[in-house]
Amino acid sequence: MAVILVVATIVAVVTGGRWSAFAHQGLLAPGYVVVAVAAQVAGAVLADHTSAGWAYPAGLAVSAASALVFCFANRRVAGVPLVALGLVLNAAVVARNSAMPVSIAAASRAGVSTLTIATGNDPRHTIAGRGSHWRALGDVIPVPLPAEPEVVSAGDVLVAAGLGEFLVITSRRRRDDDLADQIALEWGQPLQALSTMSRRA
Repeated sequence: MAVILVVATIVAVVTGGRWSAFAHQGLLAPGYVVVAVAAQVAGAVLADHTSAGWAYPAGLAVSAASALVFCFANRRVAGVPLVALGLVLNAAVVARNSAMPVSIAAASRAGVSTLTIATGNDPRHTIAGRGSHWRALGDVIPVPLPAEPEVVSAGDVLVAAGLGEFLVITSRRRRDDDLADQIALEWGQPLQALSTMSRRA
């Protein structure tokens, strides 16, 4: 996910994107983002420090529901539909398995240890096996980054792609609008003069 966001940031900067454009985006229902983050953090903390195995999937379900409300309210914003689809996929596979299934083969290729998961000390993840449901939607994509290797899911990729699309398009939109206004201003007077001359003729 980090790779996609870094690439999107570079593209936005190289193509003349402006960070000030985000201030003019006007996203709706931002409070649901706060609820989504709080629910996921609370579920993760409870799962890590108590025996409540239901906490993480429950927190993720509340988080996904809140995020989807936010996404629906902003469905016309670039990148939001991809983020929504990714959240649905992740929430579905976690709800079906009570944790996110992780492929041992993918983890090995990425250079990620699965010892904590295998010993049952990571309630948010589980080793993918024959009893896992919808394994293809689990953490099966190796990302062997030198600094921080990871294994991600298809939902993670969609979320990152959506955020990248939002970053690039939104940062450029203000610049494109300003360019359109400038062209209209520069050509508006000559065109108006030609229109006046044609009417007199």
